[in-house]
Amino acid sequence: MSASPAPSTTPLPGLLFDADELPRIRATLAMPEFAAFWNGARNADLADDEKFLREQLDVANTIKDLARAANILARSSFVHKMAPDPRHLAVARLALDRLLAYQRWDWILEAGRDTVGVMRNGTTAVAAILAAEWLGDELSPAQHAALERYIGNEIGPAAERAVFGMTHHDQVVGWTMDPDSAGLTRVDVSRWPRILDLNNLRIIATSGLAAAASYLHGRHPRAAHWADMAQASMKLFASRLPADGAFPEGPDYWHFTFNYYVVSLELLRRRCGIDLRGTCDFPAMTRYVQTVTLPTRANAGGCINIGDAFMTSGAEPLAWIGRHFRDSTANHLVLLPGTIRELPNSAWAAIWFDPTVPARRSADLATDRVLFPGIVVSRTGWTAADSVLSFRSGEPENHEHADRNTLLFAAHGERLLNDPLKAAYPRADPKWLLRLTEAHSGVLIGGLGHVYHEGQEGTNASQAAAHLSDHRIGPDWTLASSDATDAYARAGLPVSLVRRTVVFLKPDILLVLDEAKLTAPLPVQTRWQVYNDDAKGSVAVVAPSVSSGTEVAASASEWTITRPHATLHATTAASGELAVSTSRLALPETGGIYPFAEAVSASALEHVLLTVCTATPHGADHGELKLIRHGPTWTVIGHHRDRNVHVTITIHPTSAPTVIV
Repeated sequence: MSASPAPSTTPLPGLLFDADELPRIRATLAMPEFAAFWNGARNADLADDEKFLREQLDVANTIKDLARAANILARSSFVHKMAPDPRHLAVARLALDRLLAYQRWDWILEAGRDTVGVMRNGTTAVAAILAAEWLGDELSPAQHAALERYIGNEIGPAAERAVFGMTHHDQVVGWTMDPDSAGLTRVDVSRWPRILDLNNLRIIATSGLAAAASYLHGRHPRAAHWADMAQASMKLFASRLPADGAFPEGPDYWHFTFNYYVVSLELLRRRCGIDLRGTCDFPAMTRYVQTVTLPTRANAGGCINIGDAFMTSGAEPLAWIGRHFRDSTANHLVLLPGTIRELPNSAWAAIWFDPTVPARRSADLATDRVLFPGIVVSRTGWTAADSVLSFRSGEPENHEHADRNTLLFAAHGERLLNDPLKAAYPRADPKWLLRLTEAHSGVLIGGLGHVYHEGQEGTNASQAAAHLSDHRIGPDWTLASSDATDAYARAGLPVSLVRRTVVFLKPDILLVLDEAKLTAPLPVQTRWQVYNDDAKGSVAVVAPSVSSGTEVAASASEWTITRPHATLHATTAASGELAVSTSRLALPETGGIYPFAEAVSASALEHVLLTVCTATPHGADHGELKLIRHGPTWTVIGHHRDRNVHVTITIHPTSAPTVIV
């Protein structure tokens, strides 16, 4: 490192807060909503942490061990700052020493030798610089000097290398995984400069630049360049965001990304004089997070889990938005159960939360939206007892599943038609299966789903696409029709049409029409997944039946899904022979049991399947809905609970069906 400029005599603002804000932050930590985090942090098992740091940490493991050491450092330094404790101080100092024993804080190399800081580099650097400030003089001069050297010589350059490579793909010498790093699932990262350019890891890499620039501001010759580079990267990322505030990778990936976006923004604003608060429509993002919440009795912090998302956003970026934009929806979300988590970064939520902002959901939130890149969301309200339909059309995205034209339906406090949670990232893990069409509530052609990939480059986007051919909203109903033919054709299947039309009659009736046209005869299946993560979900075939009418469906069958607080009753009918059965995904039972119902339309060139679902609270009766077919027109007539139903669906040879509600 070159000689540093002479230090300024003007006191710098704190990286995230100033000393006079300590009473406010301590008062926030005393709130009931923060109790689990704060009690967990203060009463952590420090003996176990010390044993890990001294005896178990592997300085070649840049995945789990590095992350755990950084989390210990972040947690204990914050606890000691807020409520001085010599035990936390000792563990924090030890954690910093162990972090500095690593050769690098990431696992990708350029030209086989230089660290590319794509993930752990930035997150670890943020933890380290905040800890160094919070511990202050209680770190030795040698520790401060060692961290300053490490940030200047390793962290800043590694972050610069990563962000430069993402921006200038043609100038990358070549990225590979570090052969000396332990604990990795080895994948091909040679195209990652181009892939990461367009996903959330751009911001994680950028946070390393912001950390280095802010910590070494005025004390390192590259600090100003790193600040400018971070600013440009954050502006580029913001320019690519959907205009509707949606985040296609899901709310918990929004949380991860904007955790580090807003902490980087604060570091640059407070230390480097760069204010990027106007780069994004942050209030629109809170409305997106609210839209995709899915609280149920089994999971207060649940979400519409398109792709790898499996929970709603954490509190940190929401608290920041509430403070800086006086956004009441953001503060409302912060204080919902499941949002403030027992994680080290929850300290940032306490730092940013502003209790003077009312915590209330905005009154103008739409209950029906089509989110980028084509996700239909329709709901009756915002409580655990309300009904929510999510229908996945649209383009491929990072962290996606093979889920085009699949759906999720929750009502009366239960997930009744499920989209699987927590699919595996590594291809070799059996739970990779949860990423595939066969594990979703969707359509299979001859037992096969649409195009995906084998995870050679990680969990990046496939080539699968679907498009909405119809979407309409009535006073108490929603209709959407999506064509996924291209996605199935790309898998080599003999299809000329794969289309799904859903009609949601609020609050608890769902009609699903599936059409498939093939160039070679095959059976077509519709699968209906049961939520059973808590081992409390089941499915059963009730009885075969025959529809009534002038021209009846060849066959129909009834089946039910049962959850502790609600049931779903369904009748599936088809234009040809139909068989309905129940089974479970072919996964080891030690990892959970995944039951489903499957309707099979016998081998043919053309298939039409209509599934009519009703939901009720547990113990309540389902109504009676009849399915009548007259040539290309299907009629659903009857009543359920307080609603009379008369819906006609007319199928056309070359266009989406006509639906009259």
